[in-house]
Amino acid sequence: MRLRWSLLVCAGAAGCAAGPHPVRPAPAPVATTSAPRAPTAEPRPPPSAAPKTAEQTPQSQEPDEEPVYDAEDGAEIDDGAELPPVAAEGRAIKHPLDDWTKRQIDQALTKNPASLGSMSIGTTNAGALLNAVQMPAGDRWVSVDPDHAWGTSETVDNLVRCIDQVNAQFAGTPKVHIGHISAKRGGHLWPHVSHQAGRDADVGYYYTGGGRWYATARASNLDRARTWALVRAFVTDTDVDLIIIDRSVQLLLKQHALSIGEDRAWLDRLFERSENSRPVIIHAKGHATHVHVRFFSPIAQETARRAYALLLAHRLIQPPSYYVLHRTKPGETLGMIAKKYGTTPAAIKQANGLRSAVIRADQQYKIPRRGQARPVGRPVLVPPRRLPPAGAPPAPPPSAGYNSTVSPVT
Repeated sequence: MRLRWSLLVCAGAAGCAAGPHPVRPAPAPVATTSAPRAPTAEPRPPPSAAPKTAEQTPQSQEPDEEPVYDAEDGAEIDDGAELPPVAAEGRAIKHPLDDWTKRQIDQALTKNPASLGSMSIGTTNAGALLNAVQMPAGDRWVSVDPDHAWGTSETVDNLVRCIDQVNAQFAGTPKVHIGHISAKRGGHLWPHVSHQAGRDADVGYYYTGGGRWYATARASNLDRARTWALVRAFVTDTDVDLIIIDRSVQLLLKQHALSIGEDRAWLDRLFERSENSRPVIIHAKGHATHVHVRFFSPIAQETARRAYALLLAHRLIQPPSYYVLHRTKPGETLGMIAKKYGTTPAAIKQANGLRSAVIRADQQYKIPRRGQARPVGRPVLVPPRRLPPAGAPPAPPPSAGYNSTVSPVT
């Protein structure tokens, strides 16, 4: 579906994504783009505040509805980390569009945009998503908010594969909770800074005796064996960018990993910063209740990079900055218009060459707007995976009778 907004000028880079809001804004409706998988193999709904387009109208919020991201300790969510790459160098990926011309991509966007597969546009903190894949229903997980559990096909495949590994390793594993991934078309998703490009996912911890979504993980309730198995799978079996876990939970997981024979030097590289590399597992407030995992989606990211200019031309995404036309009504002031569009009177004055704040009724004025996605100029390079050393003893298999209700606390 093409966004209906008046594109006049595309210039400049998008500003920083907004942080979490202290109040709950009304949700914006989700667009209805088809969501097939990429061409290669690869409880309670929260309000959202995606950037508005001309066709989006805020909807009312039930007064007794509670947000899904309310930590019991009142902690804020701080998921906006954008860190340097794990390594200065990385590997390029073979891409299904390697032999395509710009004209072929343009024809595909004209006839059937879904044929190009998932596209992760821009960055996780200022991005958009096209041809998204929804986290499917499953018997090993439960989606807390399915309307905001859309990602690239690579992200969804990574989640399913890693959860399957935990269930294969441990009999009787309870369902894990899947929180937000992204909105169907990406962009700002309350209350997050990131989650904008289909590559971030919130995943619940495994708890002893089961556990509700968003419960604070502690030594008394954390199922360390299953949670470590999930985190380990993210690290060794996917192209993971970073994993955000509260420092108190990190300590419990690292102690468990050491107790089952994991290599200490390898664990230090995952958890600790060194002169040559950053850790994969980092701390941020608000993550004692869930794991935040961010994946590389090299196919979806590279497709978006190659198609970016054409996506703008076909108006399938918003540019970093653009203008819409507003016809003034009697009694409107510059301040009222600026508030309506989320900009400033000074920016409107500059865009229209006004010397004062005086405006006339029934006149058209250009209103500067911020788009969703910044262009990414370089091909995606995927850093090497942080694998345990060759010959290191693998983690011992669990006993056949392991059950979350009797998970040992060590």
